[in-house]
Amino acid sequence: MPRWQKAYVIATCALIAAVFAYAASDWGQWPRLTYLPLTGELTLHPPPGAIAITYLGTVAWGLGGAAVGALIGVALCAATRKPWPDRALHLLGAWAITAILLAGGYFTWSLWPW
Repeated sequence: MPRWQKAYVIATCALIAAVFAYAASDWGQWPRLTYLPLTGELTLHPPPGAIAITYLGTVAWGLGGAAVGALIGVALCAATRKPWPDRALHLLGAWAITAILLAGGYFTWSLWPW
């Protein structure tokens, strides 16, 4: 397998997993690292009614997803030593673009004033 294909497979797998973890942590209300700016604390369980910034925890979930996705990409590259067909590479790229569009759509919809 050429080096560019390995890099492409690992990067697209990391991107897909990162976007999934980033959006799923918000949608599923997974425990996130939360910053309480009034007290300067970092916590996983903010008190009710507190001013809390959850962005750090959401980004941490995304980075963890990227790490897991990269490991999956490495495993896929190790499982097959021959070059991947163009159709499989196009499909993997399409999944990466679709993941970004779906997550972007989810966060755009969650900001909608209903």
